[in-house]
Amino acid sequence: MSRRKTARQVLALLLSFALALSLAACGQTAEEESSLSAEESVGAVSSADSSTETEPETDPADSSAAGDSSAQPTEEIPTEPEPKAFEPDPDTAYEYTLCFAGDVNLAEGQYTTAALDSYGLSGCVSETLRNYMTGADIMCLNNEFTYSSRGTPLEDKTYTYRASPSRVSVLEELGVDVAVLANNHIYDYGEEALLDTLDTLDGAGIARIGAGEDLEDASAVYYAQLENCTVAYIAASRVEWSAQTKPATSDSPGTFYTAYDTDLLYQRVGEAKERADFVVVYMHWGIEGTADLEEYQTEVGDALVDAGADLVIGDHPHQLQGVRYYNGVPIFYSLGNYWFSRKEEYTMLVNVTLTGDKNGVREVSCQIVPAYQQASATVTWLENADSQRAMYNYLTSLPGSNVTIDDGGVVAEKEA
Repeated sequence: MSRRKTARQVLALLLSFALALSLAACGQTAEEESSLSAEESVGAVSSADSSTETEPETDPADSSAAGDSSAQPTEEIPTEPEPKAFEPDPDTAYEYTLCFAGDVNLAEGQYTTAALDSYGLSGCVSETLRNYMTGADIMCLNNEFTYSSRGTPLEDKTYTYRASPSRVSVLEELGVDVAVLANNHIYDYGEEALLDTLDTLDGAGIARIGAGEDLEDASAVYYAQLENCTVAYIAASRVEWSAQTKPATSDSPGTFYTAYDTDLLYQRVGEAKERADFVVVYMHWGIEGTADLEEYQTEVGDALVDAGADLVIGDHPHQLQGVRYYNGVPIFYSLGNYWFSRKEEYTMLVNVTLTGDKNGVREVSCQIVPAYQQASATVTWLENADSQRAMYNYLTSLPGSNVTIDDGGVVAEKEA
């Protein structure tokens, strides 16, 4: 073998060995890269699995989950607590009933007394109405006439009313506890008859309000003391005929007259509020023969409530007027004629129930007892349900009314 050939063979062997070494090195590098790529892939999957376990998938539309800083947490709307039922103190709990009627006329020679003499009281006032009146803890009505056999009728006055003092027994039979004298007929026969009226009612044990021997007496508050409750009664006349509704003065008899000055009236109401659990004001006001309210009726009515009245009762128009709540207090602008003439018209009793305990009156409920004054000069309870509903609807339709009356006659303030 020649040297050249031998050299070529050696060179070839060396090149072949170098190539083998190179290929071996390249294979190791590829294997390492393949191994690293696999580990990274496993790590990525493992990381994704870990993320799924610790951070649940969320809806991309959820702005709070997407990191929207404007998202606000949902606020829970507080619910009003259920009002607690009135739980009276068992030792002092009470429920008392106050009953009210409008104008009554028992003067001699009138249709009412003619009917009374012919039919007796049971034939003139139906039994249901009498039961409400005599069953009340305190019964109050407007006594629109005088009890006397003395005096002279006022001049230039069309209607003057005077009854025999013996007629006071009718009020006793009807269960009357408080007689309102603040009206435009209590002075029909002058000072003598007025003073006789005061003496007659005093002798019968019937409280009187709204007229007296002087202004102090006429404006005096009557406090009816029930076992656990004191009810105050005040009456005043707003009728502007001073010649027919003589005002009491510091030294002369007359009515508690407030046509042009109501300051003393509000003062009396405030005094009563400090001493009594419930304050009633009975007003003689308005215009006869109309259901329309005078502006001063609403103004004075509201002011009486602001001064402390818990109930305002009115009369004088000789017909029903509207019923209105002001600051939660009922104002009955006119109860109308109760047993006054033979004019056919609606009338009513108002039955007020006071519930409370030693802490005062807690609940007040007003109920209408529907009635009708008939041409026979008698007054009858409306027994028929349809007739009752018609009367309630009529009352709620009158100017100024803001009440509802259910089928049981219960009055409530209409929701705004």
